[in-house]
Amino acid sequence: MEIIVMGNGKKIITPDEVVLNLDFITKGYSYDEVLTNGSHNVKLFVNDILIPNNFKETDLKTRNYVIKEEKKYNNTRGEYIDDGYSYNQSAILKFDYDKEKMAKLMIEISKLANAPKSVVNFKVKDEEKYHKEVLNLAYQDAKDKALIIATSAGKTLKDPVKVSFQPFEEYSESQIDSDCLYERAMCIKTDDITSTFTPMDIEISENLYCIFRAE
Repeated sequence: MEIIVMGNGKKIITPDEVVLNLDFITKGYSYDEVLTNGSHNVKLFVNDILIPNNFKETDLKTRNYVIKEEKKYNNTRGEYIDDGYSYNQSAILKFDYDKEKMAKLMIEISKLANAPKSVVNFKVKDEEKYHKEVLNLAYQDAKDKALIIATSAGKTLKDPVKVSFQPFEEYSESQIDSDCLYERAMCIKTDDITSTFTPMDIEISENLYCIFRAE
């Protein structure tokens, strides 16, 4: 007798890592101008934000770097015309979850002359560990269901003959767009930020399909 069951594993996890996504954007009339000013803005971030907060320059990881010519549509002429250049450098900064440290960083960033756009994500560092735990829970759930069916049929459950599972899927993660924190930056205090939100727990869920033999 073969018993086919689907087990489900689920785990609710409190985020333990902050991923700060940064976009350094500078516009100007020439390539040289945006390259110089854009690089200067990133250097200011390193010197005024990273180093004083015990980060290393190498902790800031660049994901994308683009300098391009901009165009805008001229209604009078009915065509696109030159509109200078733009510098865009996207980077991420990861650190252990600490609400006060994160709030302090956000306030200091907001006070920069050309503050980068930023989005804060809350994640878990050891994803693989939780993958395994959730799959173990899913397997145990499938085995418990198969045991009930086997017992009801008056048979003894044996080891599974086949186990199948899909690759780990995307899971929910909490996120806060920091643009709203930049408004009225000079009057924001650390307590104002730390007391206004709690990151949403991350839910990891997985289904595991098993075929058990019962005799």
